[in-house]
This record gives sequence, C-alpha cells and structure tokens, in this order.
Amino acid sequence: MLADQTWTLGRWKLGPKSVVPAFDGDPRFALVTVNFSTTHYLKLMLITLAEQAEIGRVHRLIVVDNDSRDGGLPFLRELTRRVERAHLLENRRFPTHARGLRLGMRHLSHVERRMPVDARANVVLACDTDVIFRNPRTIQELSAVFAQGDAAFAGELRRDLYPYPEAQASFFAVRRDCYARPDVAPIVHHGAPAYWMQRSLWRAGLHLHDFPSNRGGYILHRGRAGVEAARTYRRGDPHATAATRDPHYMGVPDGAIVWNRVEAKYASLLQPNREDALLALLSDRFSALGEVA
Repeated sequence: MLADQTWTLGRWKLGPKSVVPAFDGDPRFALVTVNFSTTHYLKLMLITLAEQAEIGRVHRLIVVDNDSRDGGLPFLRELTRRVERAHLLENRRFPTHARGLRLGMRHLSHVERRMPVDARANVVLACDTDVIFRNPRTIQELSAVFAQGDAAFAGELRRDLYPYPEAQASFFAVRRDCYARPDVAPIVHHGAPAYWMQRSLWRAGLHLHDFPSNRGGYILHRGRAGVEAARTYRRGDPHATAATRDPHYMGVPDGAIVWNRVEAKYASLLQPNREDALLALLSDRFSALGEVA
C-alpha cells in the first residue's frame, strides 16, 4: 500500500501532466470496472447496465482484469472482440483496485487521443463488478447532474468517516478535466482509494454532488465480493484475511432481497453453459454504446 501511494503520488507531483479538454456540458461516460475473480457478478452488472435507457451515453466500457482465476477471461476476451467500444486490460502485476482504475483511465486516454474532442468520453464512471443497476434511468440521471450543474464529481457522499465527505469507490463519476488538474490527487491504494482525490476536489473548491446511488434505488452494491473471491482463489492475498466477509448491500434495508430477486431473474444467463446466449445479448445491447439520440 505504501509503495503504491509513494509511487503514484510521486509520479503525480513530478511526472508529466495530462492534457484533457475542458468539459463541454455534454456528458459522455467511460465506465471502468476492475475484475478480481468476480466474473459472475460482473456478468450480472453488465446485464443490468445493458438495460439502461440511455446506454448510448456510455461511450467506452473498460474492464481491467486483475489476474482473475475464476475462468472468466475467455468470456471477457470474446465480449471485447464482439463489442468495438469494449476494452479488456489484463493486469498481472500489483492487482489492486486502485491500480486497476488508474490503468483503465490511462487506457482511455490512449485509445481516444486521436478522436475529435466532441467524440471522447469526458466523464469516468467507476463501477465495481458487484453492482447492479436497479433503475433504468441511472445513466440518464447521472448525465443530468453533469449537464445541468457545475458538478466535478457525483457519488453517494458519506459524512461520518473522514474529515471531508466522500463516496465509496464502488460507484462514482468524475469529470476527466477535473481529475487531470494538477491540484487533484490521483486514485491510490488505500482503504478508500478515491478519498484523497475527493479531498483534493473539495480543497480546490469544486462541487461534489451527492448522488443517492444506493439509498435512492439507482444501483445496489453487494459488497465483499473481492473478499469472497480471495478466499476462494487467492488465499495469500490481503483480501482473504478480512474479518468481515458477508455482503453489506450498503445498508439498504431490503438489499439482500433486491439482490436475490435480480440475480434470480437472470439466473439462466449466468450459467457457464449459457455464455454464448449472454454474449449475443450483450453484443446486441452494447452496439448502441456512444450512440446518443
């Protein structure tokens, strides 16, 4: 953890600065997710994402696979082969959540560097694999937050853990031009990987919008999927030693019921022998990525 923080913050302070065009008021999302032997949950997240009313607002889908050992890589490789705007990064070194998010954001800059400015994603949406989209208007509502106001960041803010309000790294959106500012800290390996970034946004006087992701019924974060995966596939990983292993559903009172209902709805598509059907469904739905009506 300390090595990642030292390297990342040192590179941020002393290394070259990214040049990102100013936000133009038309939100275009790049969804970045980090898979850690959690492909079962990732499939469910993708199914519910595909049902979003304004899926065209998502211009890129970037999956960073952190040395998964659950047999999910062939599925992910085939998905990115079929969907032009979907990308897979296979990370085998330092497979932390923070590094995965940074790799995804760096890859986004690489693939879009020659594109016209008005065709590039200008908001990064970080979304854990064990998240489901409950409300089909989630992307639409998030888009309105950035289009209608001065928000640099949107997430479900908690005010009782740190000196500054912060949103868990499981689901948040940040404007790329704000993240690239020299006074805004990068995402780092930490108990709350996005906290230092959010703290610096507050200190810079930027607006962080309290978007009620879980409590408003837009999404549901199951939680502890990484701990569950580590205990099964990576016994030597620090996640495997976590004392708390049960899903928390972000404190949503009926969270377990909601999750089980959604998972049961798509149970047949989540079976290993139904991957061809799932790929066909996702390929069809994600053909609309980047196509805003």
